[in-house]
Amino acid sequence: MLRSVRPTGPNALATPPLPLLGVSVAASGLAATLVLTHHRIPGGVAAAIAGLALLLGTVRARRAGEPAALFGERVVDRIFDAGVLAPLAWVARHGDERVAALALFGLGAAFLASYERARGQSLGYRGSEGVGYRAVRVAILAAALLTGRLEPLLWVFLALTVAAAAVRAWNVALQQRGSTARMEGAP
Repeated sequence: MLRSVRPTGPNALATPPLPLLGVSVAASGLAATLVLTHHRIPGGVAAAIAGLALLLGTVRARRAGEPAALFGERVVDRIFDAGVLAPLAWVARHGDERVAALALFGLGAAFLASYERARGQSLGYRGSEGVGYRAVRVAILAAALLTGRLEPLLWVFLALTVAAAAVRAWNVALQQRGSTARMEGAP
């Protein structure tokens, strides 16, 4: 007799990470479309949904430890950033050049910070990105769309991502100095 085995305990109703990340991709695309068609507030709602799905997917991926899910959550994070910031830059390019520039610089800084983390880890340096950092970034971008306070919140986003990039570069430099000092002191 065949019996179905169902998970029990606190994770019995847990959603696997990849469907959550898929919801984030779809909602990011919807947010981009809404922002491009000048529907900022509905775009903010879609961005908030995308961000929430991304955060839940990130937590699930890190708990599962599956390489595909861990890779997916990092890719989807870039899709979220691009889905909000690139359309904002495009829409604002003729009416509010400062918002357009902030959105582009913010996108560039977010991609740079992500690249530094990935490159540092691939070279063997320790580094991580907490869910809290990602949650703050998601909240800033969704709040910018929902409230219409684009310029001040994009300044905050840019400052946060530039600081993250600087911290990651500093972290690698410190680890490299420590590694070099250990090698020079070795017999």
